[in-house]
Amino acid sequence: MHLRGDAIVKKMKTKQLLILGIIFIVLALVVLIFENPFGQSEYEKKIETAMPLFLNFNKEQVAKIEIIAAGETTTLSKQDGQWVVASMDNYPADSEGIAELLTKVPEFKNTQLVSNNPEKQAEFEVDSTGVEAKLMDANQTLLAHLFVGKTTPGFLSSYVREADSNNVYVAQGYLQSVFDKETRTWKDRTIFDFNKGIVTQLNITSPEETVELRLDAEGTWQMLQPAASAVKTTEVDSLLTTFSELDTDDFAEAKDNLAEYGLDVPHSSISATLNDSTTATLHIGKEESGKLYVKRDDKDTVFMLFKSNVDGLIKKSETLTEEVTPPEPETEE
Repeated sequence: MHLRGDAIVKKMKTKQLLILGIIFIVLALVVLIFENPFGQSEYEKKIETAMPLFLNFNKEQVAKIEIIAAGETTTLSKQDGQWVVASMDNYPADSEGIAELLTKVPEFKNTQLVSNNPEKQAEFEVDSTGVEAKLMDANQTLLAHLFVGKTTPGFLSSYVREADSNNVYVAQGYLQSVFDKETRTWKDRTIFDFNKGIVTQLNITSPEETVELRLDAEGTWQMLQPAASAVKTTEVDSLLTTFSELDTDDFAEAKDNLAEYGLDVPHSSISATLNDSTTATLHIGKEESGKLYVKRDDKDTVFMLFKSNVDGLIKKSETLTEEVTPPEPETEE
């Protein structure tokens, strides 16, 4: 019995020592993580001492950008303070996309070198198989010239290379989509951008009916056509939000005349009258491959919208009408 008791005591002590050992290891890890007694990690040191790939780059000086991808060159130019797609008849450019591109370039640093072997450039797509970008000032002086490659295996970073160097580095983000818009192009996709709060009247015409909505003196929307009635505020507000912030789903290919788009005699349209008496009018043409041709009344550009997006604009009166419940008749006691 005595021997058995000693064995139990010994086993308990071993278990206690094991628990204490685990606690000590956990505490040591906490100290290592939060106190970092041995100083900075090598990666932290690299970040602190990292140098930009384009040391003197100033995005405010950029006046021209050339994007070369898949054998095609897109030229973006800053004219009178506004960016245009010079290679596409000076069409207004996607200013937000350009701002994102210009912000990324000074972020490229020599933190993580993955290769300096020129034979591996195709593997990382930092040659003609990737996206080449040239950024210049107003005097055509090259401010930055680089290649943007494929994403890293983790998909959170991409490979980049300065054009006159063999060094390939890792940079944060899915960068090919930042530098190359592919079929979406660099054109500004805005159709309309106005303040929905200053709209005083809406007219919607379709083959079935004409809907007229007007803001009354109390600031309440009322339907005048096809029949006088109250309207659903949420439906009108949703319609105004969509219309006032309308972007295209695609740009139409060039055709000989408006009849080929079905826009010589549009089958539907929506028009908003603003409080300064100006109007924003969109005409709807024929459908092709699930998209409809649309065009502003005051512009030549023909856009394309998915049918579901057009349906969100050409609302029917029955959808907008507020069903008013008549008061219950009073009963005599």
